[in-house]
Order: sequence, then structure tokens, then C-alpha cells
Amino acid sequence: MRICSLLVSGLLCSSPVHAAETPLERHQLGSWEADIGYTGVVRDGDTLHVSGVPCRGKDMRAAVQACYGELTKILRRFGADTSQVVKETAYTTDMDALVQAIPERKAFFADGRYPAASWVQVSRLFNAEDMLEVEWTVRLK
Repeated sequence: MRICSLLVSGLLCSSPVHAAETPLERHQLGSWEADIGYTGVVRDGDTLHVSGVPCRGKDMRAAVQACYGELTKILRRFGADTSQVVKETAYTTDMDALVQAIPERKAFFADGRYPAASWVQVSRLFNAEDMLEVEWTVRLK
């Protein structure tokens, strides 16, 4: 019983050692973000949360190339590449067309290192002309 008391007392009285809190870094990708009220990229330590990048094109293949091209540029700003993408969420207004554009999407992920992914069809995106919006969570190290 005495050992239990000492253990409980030690747990209650000791203060855990915490690593210094790293503040969130907010990186805006464009002036419109402040107008709407969001941030394009939030860095939380070694994790990037990339807001949805909306895209349009003459067809879904063009929209996929535009979105993933822009997302790849964002990663380069942080010294990362698509092999570090952990989670992807894609919102599309036309799932059948997105499925047809899978080869264009896969081309952005070297050596078949794909992220966990969810694809969701929606009736429209923020800008009615957009066909696709993709957001990523990225591990930097």
C-alpha cells in the first residue's frame, strides 16, 4: 500500500517535461484567403495542412493536372514532394470524369507511393466553374 501511495504521490507532484510548444505557422497562398477567412497552408511542426486547391479546365484531365501541379508547387516551397503526402481529400462535381482522369493523378506520385485518400462528389464547389478541389496533409520529415 505504501508503494502505491508513493507512486500516486509522485505522479501527482511531478511535472511532466514537455517539448517547447511550436506555434502554428500560417502561410497564405493568395489575398482572397483573408477575404474568405481561411489560410492556404498551416504548418504544425512537421505536418502541413494544405487547404483545398480548386481547379477547372477544359475537362477533368486538365483540372487534375492543374490541381496536382499547383499542389506540387506548394510542396516545393516547403522542401517536400508528393511521396510525403499522407492524406488526400478530393471533392469533385463529376466523379465519373475524375475516375477517368486517374492516370493523370497517378503521374504525380512517384513509384506508386500514394496517400490515403477520400474522394467525394459534391453538387458544386465554392466557385461554380471549378470541377475539382484537392486538400492534402503532408509529413515533412
